[in-house]
Amino acid sequence: MKEYTDTELLDYLQYLTSQKEYTGRVVLRDSVTGRGWRLHETSGVDGIRDVRMAIANYMQGNDMRDY
Repeated sequence: MKEYTDTELLDYLQYLTSQKEYTGRVVLRDSVTGRGWRLHETSGVDGIRDVRMAIANYMQGNDMRDY
């Protein structure tokens, strides 16, 4: 299996988002059921068009000292 760079992986997620199969907006958030986190396309008002910014928004909203 080919090894992909982080940039290639993020670029592909951005490509999928830009296809607007659903809304073309994504969010990274904690699961509402408490079972981890979710990066997904959303119709919610917190969804944005940029995958990298969705990740950055999540990082800024959480304590990154242990990262």
